[in-house]
Amino acid sequence: MDKDIIKNINNLPSISQTIKEYNLFAKKKLSQNFILDLNLTNKIINLSDNVKYNSIIEIGPGPGSLTRSLLLNGAKEVIAIEKDKRFIDALQILKIASHNKLIIENEDALNINLKDIINKYNIINAEIIANLPYSIATKLLLKWIPFPKKINQMTLMFQKEVAERITAKPGSKKYGRLSILIGLMAEAKIIMHIPSDAFKPQPKVDSAIVQIKPKINKIKFNKIILEEITKNLFNQRRKQIKSTLIKFGDPLKICSLLNIAPSLRPEQITLEQYENMAILIAKNHD
Repeated sequence: MDKDIIKNINNLPSISQTIKEYNLFAKKKLSQNFILDLNLTNKIINLSDNVKYNSIIEIGPGPGSLTRSLLLNGAKEVIAIEKDKRFIDALQILKIASHNKLIIENEDALNINLKDIINKYNIINAEIIANLPYSIATKLLLKWIPFPKKINQMTLMFQKEVAERITAKPGSKKYGRLSILIGLMAEAKIIMHIPSDAFKPQPKVDSAIVQIKPKINKIKFNKIILEEITKNLFNQRRKQIKSTLIKFGDPLKICSLLNIAPSLRPEQITLEQYENMAILIAKNHD
């Protein structure tokens, strides 16, 4: 770890002072909430055991609290993707303090292809670590799944309810489209809860950090077909699948081929059964 970088960053004004100095404030329409406590951001970074060996892609660094902790904890490099131009000057000061270990991309994360970032910076191993804007968090996650090559882990903050839906198991009330889409392509678990009062301004809900790792097994199904199936079934989640599968063919035949009871409801179907369903329906569409 570079002691000079640590000294430089520790000598910078605090995040609270930086916000005042650059006249920054959180925009509600961009779902911006800041963590000001460096002790907390250090704890978050320490949840990942690979920071020192990975290039880190951070989404929405804002004034740079999480970014500071990444650099203080020895990140190889940090590629910060920040849509809001107001934060760029404050991040530039952090870039200088880190001896250019911080790379700033003034872009909208929704418009960025992770493969392009990996190629642009010749990344060998990467991890995404981010306090995601709540309004686009699930959209970003679904865009990133399945994992692009060279990204080995994601450590992401979500609203607590969203985190619980991502990690929900079959049969539970939280189990749904998100659980299935993520569960079939990755291993996800909640590793830390963050109370709402840790943020400024304080949101109405608590948050949770989810660590997501790619599954080793090759994905055999069509992601688009799976999304269509889960959307259709869970939009009518109170109905039995013999009623909701009709869009994809003869429901009784589909259930028979998959050895699934037609009377089941969407939340009662396992990940493996959804995988087989997506494969079968894709074949019927060909």
